[in-house]
Amino acid sequence: MNKTEAAEHLQVSTRAVERYTAKGRLTPRYEKDAGGRAVAVYDPEQVEKLRQEMQAATHTPGPRPVTRIPDKADNRDNRDRGAALALTRAGKSPALAELVAAIEAARAQARPAVPIADALMLTLAEAAQLSRLSRNHLRAAITEGKLKARIIGRGWRVKRSDLDAYVRKL
Repeated sequence: MNKTEAAEHLQVSTRAVERYTAKGRLTPRYEKDAGGRAVAVYDPEQVEKLRQEMQAATHTPGPRPVTRIPDKADNRDNRDRGAALALTRAGKSPALAELVAAIEAARAQARPAVPIADALMLTLAEAAQLSRLSRNHLRAAITEGKLKARIIGRGWRVKRSDLDAYVRKL
């Protein structure tokens, strides 16, 4: 079987087959194709043996152990831990579940302390979300001078009162 067929049988990419070859887990023999190019040909028995080894390494008999995700006193809530545990129970790796939990924890910490509706200064994205106008519409209003805004740091900032006045004029 050729490299593509071996990859399909192992359910991996052709690059993974090349890595298995480089590590010595697969040993191809090379034959010339119709165009005279050397093509790697893999022994089907060796590919099947590698597939069984891969399955044995990922499959543990009995119920999978659920990795306990550390409880922290930060803003992470039960929903985040539940999503990570669901991934673990679905057969995904515990490391993936921990990564998802860490991402969710970072998102929870990144949430603004003040709700958008109460903020005095808004980014264009926040102003668009609050006013239900697109960012492009607001940006055009800024360039036309209809909406007061200024660049602070790398982005536009709009005063909440200026946004309210602009929306009232629409």
